[in-house]
Amino acid sequence: MYVFLLIVLFTILGYLLLWLPPAIGGAISFGIFIGLLSRGLYYLYNINKRISKALPTQKELELEDFMKEIKKY
Repeated sequence: MYVFLLIVLFTILGYLLLWLPPAIGGAISFGIFIGLLSRGLYYLYNINKRISKALPTQKELELEDFMKEIKKY
């Protein structure tokens, strides 16, 4: 439902931008586009940071392999 509301609101915004002079409509469109891109990059950075914290490091993996080899003997 939220996605449908956003589609309707952005359709209305698009029609309003068509009625504005090109300089004003272009500036608003550019601001929306850059804002969406920067927000998307922020989310990707945040997801990457969370995933890298959850994954084990190379040292932890080597230590785990070493401990498995020791337990064999």
